Amino acid sequence: MFENLGWIVEAQVKEGRQNDFKGVVEEIVAATRAEGGTLNYQYYIADDGSVLVYERFANIESAHTHITNWDNFAERWLDAAPSTRMVYLGDIPREIQDRHSAISPKVYKPYNGFAR
Repeated sequence: MFENLGWIVEAQVKEGRQNDFKGVVEEIVAATRAEGGTLNYQYYIADDGSVLVYERFANIESAHTHITNWDNFAERWLDAAPSTRMVYLGDIPREIQDRHSAISPKVYKPYNGFAR
């Protein structure tokens, strides 16, 4: 139904680690911008340090490229802001799900709607 795939990651910045998190986010956003097939990579943060990241990819190869890139930043990112939830948006292939198995994402499959 939808051609792209993506996910949402939620996290919580640890007390006193806001600057550490900001630094690693700046680095990974710059690296992700260069990937090409990442269509959306958007961070949102609430006053209480709750984080939401919206990620959307052109295709499965782009998603794999991003996960490989993410691996370079994951330890620092998760140390400053552990993930609290992850949801998949779309028909995510098993090989991508296997790469996120430690987080146990919830899968939301296409149901209805459109993208422009």
